[in-house]
Amino acid sequence: MSKVVVFNVIAVVLAAAFAIVVHAALPAPVDDLAFDSAVVQLVGFPVVAVSYFVALFTHCAVVVHAFGRRSTVSTLATGARFGLAFALLYLVGMQEVVVDASPFAAWGLDFVAYQFFMGLGDALPVFLLCTSVAYVALGARERPIPTRTLGARAHAVIVAAITLTFFVQRTIGHTTGIVHSNIGSYPLQTLIWTALFGAALGCAYVLVYPVFARERRILTLSIRLVVLTIGVNWMLFNAFIGLLFSGTMPQMLLRSGLDIAVMLLTSLVVLGYVGRNDGDDIERDGDAGFGD
Repeated sequence: MSKVVVFNVIAVVLAAAFAIVVHAALPAPVDDLAFDSAVVQLVGFPVVAVSYFVALFTHCAVVVHAFGRRSTVSTLATGARFGLAFALLYLVGMQEVVVDASPFAAWGLDFVAYQFFMGLGDALPVFLLCTSVAYVALGARERPIPTRTLGARAHAVIVAAITLTFFVQRTIGHTTGIVHSNIGSYPLQTLIWTALFGAALGCAYVLVYPVFARERRILTLSIRLVVLTIGVNWMLFNAFIGLLFSGTMPQMLLRSGLDIAVMLLTSLVVLGYVGRNDGDDIERDGDAGFGD
């Protein structure tokens, strides 16, 4: 077994342990929740929680290792971009207004604060994990590879488009009942979260785009970025609720699957529209952006 693989395994285990300790230290006890899924009844909550974090962070490490090699930015910037993208998913995703899956009876400041620290407990270890895995697995690359990629205007278009399409599809899902939410009890809060998470998805896309910018085929780029990177991770993140509560896994997979399908279509349309070789929307990656 190579030193890189050994390091990745150790890094994943440490990240999972970090997240578990932070979650366990929060004042609202999970004992107040009735975890009634078959897998919890079979192996217990601790085993499910550990397995979940190991799977979630393993995906993050694999993505950095597999796709980071062709990144157009420096090694540390590659890891930081992945780490920030995943951290955004966790921080904003944790604020989804589904109060019945929390230790609280109603939405309010206590709910927001608790979910924030829950998300932070996932965000900090994933950022450290991605940057450390990139540093060890990808080798030193101090300067960015000269590559023409999307400029600031195209980034703004992508974030706006993903925000809008996510907001529309989730609002339709909420109002029709296809996607379970508390929109009936907290309509304004639900709509605000929907817009914010759509923006978070768009920002995550823009953050990791330079890693994939050397890919010339829009479909291949979109599948690797949207489906294999953001999509699989978002599905794993949502699956935790499905592992805890009986009968919820189909809903978790449905909602995250719809989210990513819409994001993929949006990516294909927008990249085709802005044109990755349009001089007005393209700038060299070394000229601007995080870590360049």
